[in-house]
Amino acid sequence: MKLPVSIAVALALVMGASIAAFAQQASLQPSPPPGRLLLTPSAPLPRDGTYIANDKVSFTVDHQGGQVRLRFLDNDEVFYLTSEAAPMGGRVLKYDTGVVALQVTGWGGLTLYTTTARGGLPAEFVDVPMSVDPPPVSAKDMKAFAAKLAQELSTGNDFAIGFAADWDNIAPSDTLRALMCDAMRNATYALEDIAKSAKRGVVADRLHIVRVLQGTRPGVTLQKGILAITIAPQDGNGARPSSLAIRRVLQGGL
Repeated sequence: MKLPVSIAVALALVMGASIAAFAQQASLQPSPPPGRLLLTPSAPLPRDGTYIANDKVSFTVDHQGGQVRLRFLDNDEVFYLTSEAAPMGGRVLKYDTGVVALQVTGWGGLTLYTTTARGGLPAEFVDVPMSVDPPPVSAKDMKAFAAKLAQELSTGNDFAIGFAADWDNIAPSDTLRALMCDAMRNATYALEDIAKSAKRGVVADRLHIVRVLQGTRPGVTLQKGILAITIAPQDGNGARPSSLAIRRVLQGGL
C-alpha cells in the first residue's frame, strides 16, 4: 500500500530527527577508556612458572604474600622482589638492592636483568611452576647446615670463616629457621662471588665470622672481622638480605 506523499515526508522528518538526537546524545557520553587498558591482564605479573632467557639462563617465578619471588635453577637462593607500576600496564620488579631484576610489559612480555646482562635478556615461559623454596632445615640440623657451608667456603675458596647464631634459643618456628638458613646461604653465595674478585685476599685476611642476629628490620654490617646479618622473623619469609645486598656491603667495607 502506498502512503500519501505528505505522510511519507512527515515520517522521514521524524526518523531523521530521532537519529540526529541519538547521535548528539552519544557524542555527549564519556569516551571509552584507552585501548591500552585492555592489555592489562587480570592475573598477577609475571605469571607463575619456569622461564628461560637467552636459551641458557633458567629461572622460576611465583607469588607469595603479595610479593614476586625469583629463583635461578642453578642455586637455592630465593629473591623477594618489590614491584612498581610501569607504562602501558607493565611492572618493574627489583631486588632488595633497588636494582631491576625483571621487567614485564602489559601484554606479558618478560625481560630478565642480571649482573652479566645489564641490558636485559628476553625470557620465555617454558613450563609450569617448580618449587621455589629450597628444602627446609630442621632445628636439630641447623649447626650441621652451618658447618657444611663453612666447609664449602674452606674447600672451594680457602676461606676460614665460621657461622654463629643463638643456637640454643632457636624457636620451633619454620619462618625463623628458614630466615636463618637463607641468611647463611646468601652470605655463602656472596662470599663465593667475592672470591672471584680482587677482594679475595682481603676477605681471607680480615673476615672470620658470619653472625646471624634477630632485629626489627633486615640488614648487613661489617665491623672488626665480623659480618653481621640481621633477620626480622616478624616480617615474614622475605625479611633477610639477599646475596646481592651482602656482597655490596662486603665490597664497600673491605
